[in-house]
Amino acid sequence: MRIIGLVFVFSLLSVHIMAQNLDTLVLVQDLGLKGNKVTIDKIMYREITIQVGDTMGITEYKKRKIQSRENLMNTSLFNFVEVEDSLLSNHGIPTYSIYFTVIERWYIWPLPIIELAERNVNAWWETKDFSKLNYGASLNWENFRGRKEQLKVLIQFGYDEKQGFSYSIPYIDKKQTIGVSFGFNRKNNHEVSYGTVDNKVERVRLDGYAHRSYETFFGLGNRPDIYKTHSAEVSYNDRIYDDTVFQINPEFYHGEGNRAQYFKLSYFFKNDHRDFRTYPLQGYYFDVLVEKFGLGFFPKSGVNLINAKVNVRKFWTFSRRWYFAGGFTGRMGNNKDQPYFLNSGIGYGRDFVRGYEYYVVDGQIYGLVKSDLKFAIIPQQVTTLKFIPTDKFNKIPWAVYLSMYSDLGYVPGAVTNGNTLQSTALWGYGVGLNLVTYYDMVFRVEYSFNQLGESGFFVHFNASI
Repeated sequence: MRIIGLVFVFSLLSVHIMAQNLDTLVLVQDLGLKGNKVTIDKIMYREITIQVGDTMGITEYKKRKIQSRENLMNTSLFNFVEVEDSLLSNHGIPTYSIYFTVIERWYIWPLPIIELAERNVNAWWETKDFSKLNYGASLNWENFRGRKEQLKVLIQFGYDEKQGFSYSIPYIDKKQTIGVSFGFNRKNNHEVSYGTVDNKVERVRLDGYAHRSYETFFGLGNRPDIYKTHSAEVSYNDRIYDDTVFQINPEFYHGEGNRAQYFKLSYFFKNDHRDFRTYPLQGYYFDVLVEKFGLGFFPKSGVNLINAKVNVRKFWTFSRRWYFAGGFTGRMGNNKDQPYFLNSGIGYGRDFVRGYEYYVVDGQIYGLVKSDLKFAIIPQQVTTLKFIPTDKFNKIPWAVYLSMYSDLGYVPGAVTNGNTLQSTALWGYGVGLNLVTYYDMVFRVEYSFNQLGESGFFVHFNASI
């Protein structure tokens, strides 16, 4: 038995040595950057997983080159990132020089605002109410000072009046792990959502303001490595509603008076290993959000809510043209006597079942599963528009995908006010075309079916999963 054991051990050692020999060691002697006219070097080096003096197997070296390029693209600072390496010496350990060449984006966006005041374009199309228009101007200064900082200023009029300011800096320490953000938002609305009836949001519109709100926030972030991010934020919120809202729906809010003041404390963690965050085709993503509304400073406000939400997404590449993605979103919270404005469930933001875009299902507890099978009709390519003089706009990456999808959602709760989708399995499915292009733009046109026997075209402007 001892002889057999020794033979087994020597066999394992032989396999290990052979594997090391097959995976040739390489040395990185030189590492550089090209094309970053605005972005400072240390912001880019933060994303690169290779350093001068690193010795590794050739397989690991190739893997890190790909990872570093993906990390730089996922900063949203560059339109293109190319990796060039050259063999400097092949005597002894092969020695390489590697350079990352980027084409930076346009970072300063003073933009006019003309937008629809609705949950999504599909909900607006149902009414085609052109009075629900917002107009104004915003300034988004991305990569402010070349340090990946973001500066935003908003002045908006029309259906929803908004003023806001926010600033964030990702790193304030030498190790580039700690970040800070702060800002405020002010909003006045002539119309406010006061309840859900027959699975649709009901609103009241007044000549004066139906709703006024103010928010100010401060946040801290921690990014200990490339893929993990922690953030915590505290905010003060002040909401004032017209008495008409409470006359229509006495259950709208259970605090004293028509003013809801509360502090909110939140914690967010994400672990992001997607190849391209705007429209991922490979990798995985996980996040968890814990929020506490009401910290005891305004006991008469009636706001006392805690919930936890989790997102899990996985992306597979089957071949050069076939891809699959699956995702789960779930939320748990105390589900009793919460203000209507804090009780949104499925049908808001990205949390909806395709085919049910016209409907909402309220509740603090819900689950949502999405799946997508994609075929690249036109794989990613680059078109150059020679009549545009700047490389920030004249090179356009784009791809077109055919998608086949199926979604399933569920929100438990009592069926009241004709909200028959409560405690009902929501299933939607269909086919769509997805256009993916530069500056993180995704345009989806989908034809969906639902269990109500309805079908139709729907338009969206982000990745489905």
